[in-house]
Amino acid sequence: MSWTKPGSPPVVLAHGFMGTRGTMIPLTQRFQADGRVVFSYHHGTFQLRSLRASAQQLVDHLAHLDKELGVARVDLVGFSMGGLIALHALKFLQAQRWVRRLALLGAPTSGTWVGLAGVGTVGMISPSVWQVLPTSTFLRDLQDAPLPEGVRVRQISAADDAFCPRPELLKGVDRERDYIVLPGGHSSLVVSRPFYAKLREFLDEPEPSERGTVVEAGSLGVASPDASDGAAA
Repeated sequence: MSWTKPGSPPVVLAHGFMGTRGTMIPLTQRFQADGRVVFSYHHGTFQLRSLRASAQQLVDHLAHLDKELGVARVDLVGFSMGGLIALHALKFLQAQRWVRRLALLGAPTSGTWVGLAGVGTVGMISPSVWQVLPTSTFLRDLQDAPLPEGVRVRQISAADDAFCPRPELLKGVDRERDYIVLPGGHSSLVVSRPFYAKLREFLDEPEPSERGTVVEAGSLGVASPDASDGAAA
């Protein structure tokens, strides 16, 4: 399968609470304009069910892309609650088999008390509104579990986000390189160009070379052929 932008894996987008794939259209259009293939991931009407169940559905979706379309490697972007789903899939369900990089866009990894509003309205039918509370077992387990090796994660937050306050740095995330806070509110995360620029920068950055650096002749104490000839003379 050939991609519009050679060498760039497709992007899978996971929406947040009370959202649908339609809420990710601004990001979809920008990634496509930059030559990326985009798959939007729909995880249930308004994301009311357990985040663990939604994470399993995400893994099933990645496996389906691999089996049916030959998409063996993707970059994953999780917006808001979608970020929690993606992170759980990565830490507990071996999503690293397909995920190269994960961008958490306004994901409440430290929890949000805004979830109490959901408890009062849909708490009887929605496990997810309980799982996003700062005191939840789901979040404690998510924070404590290590990131799998080989997957780089970037946290991107909005400074004035009233729905998902700025989270603590996750273990395994580079504070200087991958903990990003920009001006704006919750909706800015998917519509504002500065946030998209940080996403694109993260996903476009080349992988570190797996090869050793080229060493000049003689730098490791091994004489070059000319030097050997001179010594023999």
